[in-house]
Amino acid sequence: MDTEKPKDVKLSDVESKKDVKKSGNSDDYLEKTIGAFGAWQAKVCILASLTRFLAMWNMLNIMFLTYDNRFTCVEFKGTQVANVTPSTCYDDCVQYEFETGIFVKGFVEEFGLICERAWMASFTQTILMFGLLFGVWLFGWISDRFGRSRAIISSACLVVVLQFGSSFAPDYWTFCALRFLMGVATGGQMIVAVVIVLEVVGARHRELAGACISLPDGIAEATLVAFAHFAPTWRIYLFSISAASALLMLIQILLPESPRWLMSRGQVDKAKMIMTKAVTCNKLNAASLEENINSKTPVDSKKKNNNTYLDLFKSKKMSIKTLAVIFIWVTHGMCFFGINQYCTFLGSNVFLSVIVMGLIQLPACFVATWLNKVYGRKATMISNLGITGLTMLLLIFIKKDHWAALTLGIIGLWAVNITCNVAYVWVSELFPTPLRNMAYGMGSSGAKVGAMIAPFIANLGPHWVPSLIFSAVSFLAVGASYVLPETKGKQLEDDINHADK
Repeated sequence: MDTEKPKDVKLSDVESKKDVKKSGNSDDYLEKTIGAFGAWQAKVCILASLTRFLAMWNMLNIMFLTYDNRFTCVEFKGTQVANVTPSTCYDDCVQYEFETGIFVKGFVEEFGLICERAWMASFTQTILMFGLLFGVWLFGWISDRFGRSRAIISSACLVVVLQFGSSFAPDYWTFCALRFLMGVATGGQMIVAVVIVLEVVGARHRELAGACISLPDGIAEATLVAFAHFAPTWRIYLFSISAASALLMLIQILLPESPRWLMSRGQVDKAKMIMTKAVTCNKLNAASLEENINSKTPVDSKKKNNNTYLDLFKSKKMSIKTLAVIFIWVTHGMCFFGINQYCTFLGSNVFLSVIVMGLIQLPACFVATWLNKVYGRKATMISNLGITGLTMLLLIFIKKDHWAALTLGIIGLWAVNITCNVAYVWVSELFPTPLRNMAYGMGSSGAKVGAMIAPFIANLGPHWVPSLIFSAVSFLAVGASYVLPETKGKQLEDDINHADK
């Protein structure tokens, strides 16, 4: 009868080849130890992906929250107007009556956000994006300083608490204050999930992991329809989203820390515990675990690295990479939200429009995976930014209501979605572990700036002006992508000094 080989016995040549094959035969110490992708990585991917639901529900609930209700003046101060035009403001109107829209009583109706107060409805989204701008910086720093899982769990708790609070907001400005704080908390959900997934998955699966992490974005957008359809009021709408978010938050507690981050911080014992669980879960032989860990000397095992955002500009090479990444993300945020605003061809049925706009994002994830894997990050980014620039350039010469304009809008939006998926993977490979989340924070902040100015650009006239701006910015982003190095197949760097060479 065969006896089980003790785990401290050295692997035979046959067993070594078997385990190396499973792990991807990489020089990456983590991949050699826990494998390129297995049940443990799948668990991390699923748990991290759930965080994106919280973020996207929070960012996109505005589509139903401030839906434009039709209103009519029913009482005038002076003489009654003979023919009252719906959704028209009158100087001498004393009382407006709202038609029942998505909710029996909507957010716009309750706080009277029409006429001279109409800008206040859109401001609720602006203040959320402004909070996100701070949040991606804050939680990017928290993640690199205190750990990926801590950043995700703490931000998720804040999101849920603030979401519940916003559904009970007694007045408009209290609601806006809570929206700002929700934006800050949502920043941790947006970027940290991407980083932890790409840190535990092997190089040959990184393209797929980077694309799949954004799959929940479209699904989350589409599922908002269910919350809005069954909620009688806007408060119950937000409350139901909060309840669902709370359930996902509890599941996120199971998310393990990134062993790569622990190693980069010199916490070898904690990293060893997590990697041992990963090896067991992936059904690999643990005999080489100690050897692989010992072969990777922590970056600074005696002194903790207290890195800051200034380290992203510590050298000319690092500065160029950082500035190029920021500009690419600004372009993505500007073009994605700007083109979305242009694409109003999906019809007047808001429920159907949201479902379609969410689901069309899903195929783009898999197309991005294939392009990323076959052609690499640089070629895929440059080509799709070029497509966006070209479609926007052609729109200058086409009437807005022509079918060709709508077709070009779809193509441009599709290409922008692909650039986002490429950026997730590329940024993770361009920057070392101690700076990776902060680099995401910088880039994501750029995307939020682009998103905030996109509506102003889209509303410029005549119609060719926005197209010209979106086209010019996209082609400039092609130049920014050109200066960045190709990173396909390269292992993630843990040492700042090595990454800067």
